[in-house]
Amino acid sequence: MSSLRSQQFPTALAVAERTADAVADAVRRTVAERGGCVVALTGGNTPTDAYRLLAGRDVPWHAVHVVQTDDRVLPEAETGSNWRMITETLLDPAGVPRERRHPMPVRSGDPAGAAAVYAELLTSLSPGGSADVVLLQLGPDGHLASLFADRYDPADPAGVTVTTTVDGAVRMTQTLPLLSAAATRIVMATGTGKTEAVAKVAGATPDTLATRTFLAGDGLLLLDAEAAGPNP
Repeated sequence: MSSLRSQQFPTALAVAERTADAVADAVRRTVAERGGCVVALTGGNTPTDAYRLLAGRDVPWHAVHVVQTDDRVLPEAETGSNWRMITETLLDPAGVPRERRHPMPVRSGDPAGAAAVYAELLTSLSPGGSADVVLLQLGPDGHLASLFADRYDPADPAGVTVTTTVDGAVRMTQTLPLLSAAATRIVMATGTGKTEAVAKVAGATPDTLATRTFLAGDGLLLLDAEAAGPNP
C-alpha cells in the first residue's frame, strides 16, 4: 500500500477518534482561512462512532454547511436513512444550526430532477459545488458513496446523479469528479468485512476504481487492523 496514503490503527474506535480529529482540524483550518466550510458526510455503520466523537469536538458549526455524499431514494420517507443517522449522531448532539443542514431531496417522484436541484444547491454553497471536506466509508466491494463498479460515469459532470445498486435500489449520489475535488478526502474502513475491499483498493490504479480515484494524491485511508488484514 506504499502508493496509497493510509494510516492503520489497532481498533475501529481508534479509527473513529482519528477521523473525528481529522475532520475537526480540517474544518477549523478552512473556516480560519475562508470564513466558512462545506462538509460532505456519508452514512452507513462505519462512521457512526466518528460522528458521535465529532459532536464533542470544538468545531465552529455556525460557519459550516453540512451536505450529503449520497443516500437512498425512498419516496415514502421524509429523509433518507443516511441523513437520519447523521442527524441523530452528529447534527443534533453538536447543535448544528438548522439552516446549515442540507439533506438530499430523496423524497421526490422525479429523482433525476431532484438531483439536479441538489447540484445547484451545492454550487450555491461553494465554487464549483465541491465540499471542502468529504468523509466516506469503504464499501465491502471497494465502492464508495453510491458509485458502484460499472454503474457510474467516472467523468460525470452533473455534480449529483441517480444510480442503482445491483439489486435495483435507487440511490442519489455526488459524482466522482465533485467528490474528488475536495481539499480533504477521507475514507474509513473497519472490520474483517472490509479486508478484501482494502486489498482491492490498494492494488487498483487511480483510473480503475472510484475509491482509488478519490484517494489519489493526498486522500487518506483510515483503517483498523482487521480491515488491513495480514499484509496491509
